[in-house]
Amino acid sequence: MTQADPAELWRQMRERLVTFVARRVDQPGDAEDIVQEVFLKMSQSIDGVREEERLEAWVYQITRNAIIDHHRRSATMARTRAQVAADRSLLLGESDAEESALLAQCLKPLVAGLPDPYREAIMLTEYEGLTQAEAARRAGVSVPGMKSRVQRARRRVGDLLGACCRVELDARKAVRSVEKHGPCPC
Repeated sequence: MTQADPAELWRQMRERLVTFVARRVDQPGDAEDIVQEVFLKMSQSIDGVREEERLEAWVYQITRNAIIDHHRRSATMARTRAQVAADRSLLLGESDAEESALLAQCLKPLVAGLPDPYREAIMLTEYEGLTQAEAARRAGVSVPGMKSRVQRARRRVGDLLGACCRVELDARKAVRSVEKHGPCPC
């Protein structure tokens, strides 16, 4: 029995992986990029594989992880695009732009002044866009514990904001006006 050409084996593996990935992503063109990432990760950690029989399972696990990473990046990019669109609407002078900008400026120091566990909960869920479950894993706490932290943090920020600003919302919960009153860290 003769050994197969290594280049041919890599080509066949690449074809199978591209097909595997293409079925799991929205844009088929992204499949090639993801497979290239997989090959790069494989080349960086191939020495860690102890059992040759498990090589294919290892490759597919790396591929599944790369697909998950791709979906996370896509979600982050979508949130970023939404934020840019919101920022653009502020720059274009939509009716509540000044009030929203003032409120955003007020929230930063209020969040920064929260105790560590609450500040971390708000930063992970509101600023980084993680789900409460993802934030709990990253912070090393239980999901109910993170939910409690987020609720308490939001309540504290709301109380602090209410002590220094009057915020009027419209029917869509968009900021209609913001007026400073009392000592404010903004």
